[in-house]
Amino acid sequence: MLTLLPKARWDERAATHLLNRAAFGGTLEEIATTTAKGLEGAVRDLIEVGATAYDVSAPEWARPRDLRAIRMEARSAKQSGDVSKMREARKMEGDELLDLRRWWLERIAITPAPLLEKMTLFWHGHFATSAEKVKDGYWMWLQNDTLRHHALGNFVALTKAISRDPAMMIYLDLPQSRREHPNENWARELMELFTVGIGNYTERDVRESARAFTGYRLDLATQRFRFAPNQHDAGAKNFLGRVGNFNGDDIIDILTKQPACAEFIGRKVCRYFIEDEPSVQLVDLLTERIRAHNFEMKPLLWEILCSAEFYSERVMRGQIKSPTQFIVQACKALGCELPGPHVAQNAMRQMGQILFAPPNVKGWDGGKSWISTSTLLFRNNFANYLINGDAILPEAIKRRGGDLGFRAGAGGTLAEEVHRVPIDVNKVVLPEARDKPEKLIAELSRRVLQTELPARDAAAFSKFLERRNRNTDDATIRGLIHLMMSTPLYQLA
Repeated sequence: MLTLLPKARWDERAATHLLNRAAFGGTLEEIATTTAKGLEGAVRDLIEVGATAYDVSAPEWARPRDLRAIRMEARSAKQSGDVSKMREARKMEGDELLDLRRWWLERIAITPAPLLEKMTLFWHGHFATSAEKVKDGYWMWLQNDTLRHHALGNFVALTKAISRDPAMMIYLDLPQSRREHPNENWARELMELFTVGIGNYTERDVRESARAFTGYRLDLATQRFRFAPNQHDAGAKNFLGRVGNFNGDDIIDILTKQPACAEFIGRKVCRYFIEDEPSVQLVDLLTERIRAHNFEMKPLLWEILCSAEFYSERVMRGQIKSPTQFIVQACKALGCELPGPHVAQNAMRQMGQILFAPPNVKGWDGGKSWISTSTLLFRNNFANYLINGDAILPEAIKRRGGDLGFRAGAGGTLAEEVHRVPIDVNKVVLPEARDKPEKLIAELSRRVLQTELPARDAAAFSKFLERRNRNTDDATIRGLIHLMMSTPLYQLA
């Protein structure tokens, strides 16, 4: 069993840690409220979300449409030499995906159920699917909705739902799988990356599993899953030592009963919430609890978020912020709005985590992979953009004279979206702290860094103010905030 955190160790620092890991950070006000709830009350409010948190309003365009008719019309136009229809379709795809990223990032920033969104992001990285191949915004939204509805539920049920998810089916070529020629892409990744991991199946298991998933199809008129019995291989399969007339759900049931599956998921959950390189003992603990809870996520997360292991000194402030967390948490700390959709999309691309476009079916590696010379430089420059409104544009856009190249309806003109008013310093600093440099540093550190300030950093901040003759006007305070957000300490949650 994981060890319950003693009540005496629950304090503001622990509450901050909980919001950093189980949410996307918190403001000072949110931290104070969370602290006052006590450990169990705070964790309960994160896990026990209301029904309305699952029923998120979709973007206006996210609705089924007859793709068969649309594709036939585009094909006909292309044959007649009219390429405008194809250009319109590609532009629509780009605009919808841009808006979908805006929609989810805003949801993450304002949600009353942050753990639900954090787990939705976790499963998005686990069942990684990219719009670059799917090329349909509605299917990507539909998958996001499926992940959210199962995010705090049962992993087995989620895996079965994903096997019927249109975006995943397209991404791993499942609709191409026929009785005569089973496609092995989904079957292989189901085992290698989604359930048991390499070394826990054979090539024969891949082939037999692929046979079980034949007949999975998409109805292009409704954009939903359908099963085609005439394309399903109904013969006996020999899979992981068991023989039977297995279908896709049977294969998932067999996989999730393998000892390796609980360990595989336990390690990923541990890396996401606790530490990048967990001990064998900690992974074994989580593996045992996953089995005990029959892959139900709520009781597992309850035990993790209430455990002393989760709040250990080694764990706290030891996780590098993902680009998503970096953007959302920065805007919370600064009391400012999220960047516009084009700017946010470019920023996430530069930092290595663009929503709905993981690099491959493995998803994002996370951890130390978030930081390199280029991504760290961009994080520092982007923090300056949020604070001072100094635009950061890709070279290709600069060469076009600052033209984003998108119509205004998809996010506005360059002047409307890229230009930002500098943050209001009065929202982050109390008036009485402005004339007291030491108090100013302490207050900003508590709001921005949210941890005990190391002596080395405190000295650097004091020296910054001294070089400005301890003048604490708005520009100096913004410079001090930027200095704090450029420290290695700020990259950690």
